[in-house]
Amino acid sequence: MKPATVVPEAATATSSPRTPSAPSEPLRPSAASSTAPARTPAPVGDPTRPFGGLNSETAKAFAAAATPETRPFARPEAGVQPQRVLLVDDSRSIRTLLKIYLMARSFEYIEAESAEAGLTVLESQPVDLILTDFHMDGMNGADFAATVRASRDLKVSKIPILMMTGDANAAEVRNRGQKAGINAFVRKPVSCAQLMTLVDTILPPPKK
Repeated sequence: MKPATVVPEAATATSSPRTPSAPSEPLRPSAASSTAPARTPAPVGDPTRPFGGLNSETAKAFAAAATPETRPFARPEAGVQPQRVLLVDDSRSIRTLLKIYLMARSFEYIEAESAEAGLTVLESQPVDLILTDFHMDGMNGADFAATVRASRDLKVSKIPILMMTGDANAAEVRNRGQKAGINAFVRKPVSCAQLMTLVDTILPPPKK
């Protein structure tokens, strides 16, 4: 497994030489404030969870602000089995936002609110891609990735893994992820274009 390579505020993946450059300006949640219902604002001063206070309605409004850079909604193609993505994050709003950002691909999704729950999923269901947060209660994303790589099931151990973090010390988190065997890394907040660039690189669309 080649180590992941990373550039500031975005990431490059290791599975393909055709990695396009990621946008330099991440999407900011303030763009959705005028369209989302009034909600209690998220706590200020916690750089590790920049999206921690978002509910699903706010997440949808936030995603709507990215319309100019999103691709058309993908519809499943006849005869093509949708690829399955495991979303591991203790924030339901973030999992919802990730699904919205990935609508340009006709994925199927499995959600896990902890690394431990994610490992349970991998024991019973096939998965083509893992998106995991770093900071979670219990096992963190790097330890989760290392456990996946150590699996005796070769199909599980080779699943592409993209790890995300909102940690202020992103370089340290990135290094831990690289040692654990992740394929790509990105710092939150991530834009739709950044996420799709990475996902398309480490998991190309299935061939017809």
